[in-house]
Amino acid sequence: MNLLTRIAFIEEIGRIAETSQQQYTLLYAEINHTLQIASLTQGTAAAEALLSRIQALIVGKVASIAGASIGKLDRNRFGILLRLPVAESMEFAQQLANLLDQQCIIVADIAYYPKLIIGVTSPSPEYKTPERILAAVDEALFQAKRAGNSVVKLIEYDDVVLHEYYDLLKLLPELREGLTNHSFVLFAQPILPINGANAEKKAEVLLRYKDDQGDSQTQRRLLRAAELFHISREVDLYVVQQFCRYLAENPQPVIYSLNISGSTIRYPGFIEKVEQSFNYYGIDASKVCFEITETVADHDYQNASEFMRLLKDNLGCLLSLDDIGIGSSNLANLSKFNVDFFKIDGLFMQDLLQCPYSELVVSFITAAAKLFNKETVAEYVENAEQLEKLKVLGVDYAQGYYVGKPSLLFDPAQSV
Repeated sequence: MNLLTRIAFIEEIGRIAETSQQQYTLLYAEINHTLQIASLTQGTAAAEALLSRIQALIVGKVASIAGASIGKLDRNRFGILLRLPVAESMEFAQQLANLLDQQCIIVADIAYYPKLIIGVTSPSPEYKTPERILAAVDEALFQAKRAGNSVVKLIEYDDVVLHEYYDLLKLLPELREGLTNHSFVLFAQPILPINGANAEKKAEVLLRYKDDQGDSQTQRRLLRAAELFHISREVDLYVVQQFCRYLAENPQPVIYSLNISGSTIRYPGFIEKVEQSFNYYGIDASKVCFEITETVADHDYQNASEFMRLLKDNLGCLLSLDDIGIGSSNLANLSKFNVDFFKIDGLFMQDLLQCPYSELVVSFITAAAKLFNKETVAEYVENAEQLEKLKVLGVDYAQGYYVGKPSLLFDPAQSV
């Protein structure tokens, strides 16, 4: 059986999408990390020998299906076209995954146990274009990879996740234009001391899209698109640069907090660019606090720890661990992060007065903060009763509509 090149295979998908009246199913099959293990353990030659053996198994299995074709899309990824209904193709995909599950391949006296992850979709006319078919099967493979080895995942044209992907994709030009033309403006929300009269003024810097006519849904979807398509670090840099412009023009005795996305902590150049902006605009780094969510910090502990160390030790910034109490909540790591503030997630404010568990969580985080010589901030404080309870529990700062709504801080387009 001939193994098509990537270009030839994609052209075949396009031809089927445009002209075929027969039912086909498209599979993306990816070999797991076994090849990397072989390369690190025995070198490139061993990894290539292992790949050759795995490839022979896959091609041999595909060759047993009449009218099937297979292409090599990447070093460890194969595209498979089956002239079969989806149900039968799913059964074949699982058989292929099971075939690899049963293998023990010996290369130079070392045993390897390869696995496959498989994404599946049907190139139905509803996709409209070959590009959407490829995006669908790629998303199916991505979801299968998140679930683990030997997983087969089907996505069809009416899948909710896929429609969201397309909808967010449409926002990319608007997002790019907004960053270029300064359609994003900075707001600030006060963070007020509630158990210390002499505490410094604080505020959180928030990004808003000024052309959304107050539509917060548009704002959230633009930032979701930035996250999905890996533009979040550009958004974070935009906030830093525009904030520095503002502070250079309007010096304030306020400590401002800026949010950092998960992808940014994996971008080595961010720290350097922040330092350049601070130096260019003459910013006092000790008056700038960067907020990183607990979930991001915990899930990417090594990168987050080094990122936070550089911000704090090299630049002299303050740090806040945000959204504590939700997500992974690895309490063992709380003491390991060298931050200045623990920020209690607003979820616990909603029923703080009625739910003993919420009160217990807030009390615990506050006690832990005092033990580690850090201060606490409670989000989403909406009424006087909540504020009074937070005082009793010993929380240091409050943020929310009751103590101060967000207001315009800086419109970059209006500043020359």
